[in-house]
Amino acid sequence: MKLASFKLRFHDEHVRAVPLTDLDGCPFGGPGVDLRRDDARAIFAEVDPIRAWLEAREPNIALRTLSIDLQKQRVLCTLEQPGDRPRVLRFDPPSANELIDAAEPLLRVLDPLVEKTLTRRRG
Repeated sequence: MKLASFKLRFHDEHVRAVPLTDLDGCPFGGPGVDLRRDDARAIFAEVDPIRAWLEAREPNIALRTLSIDLQKQRVLCTLEQPGDRPRVLRFDPPSANELIDAAEPLLRVLDPLVEKTLTRRRG
């Protein structure tokens, strides 16, 4: 299953994914797929390559949210540092491409979970 976009919210263990197409291959028109608890934690376990890329440029950060729009090739993330207010960073190509490449392990876990959820919705 190809995704259009996804957002990870680490602080409340929530993942929202929007597929590019539905199970029949038509443009996706439904609500996004929400994943929580064990499913969200399984996805978060694959964030280390992205976190390492960010920490190499921003030492001592905590990743609060990560949003990747695969169609627009855009990455947004909210970072926190001790004593500072959270701040949002936006990455467009070529930096966004590096982050999207680093998301491959995450997508290998996320894609089947989204497909499984859509299959359950279908009944």
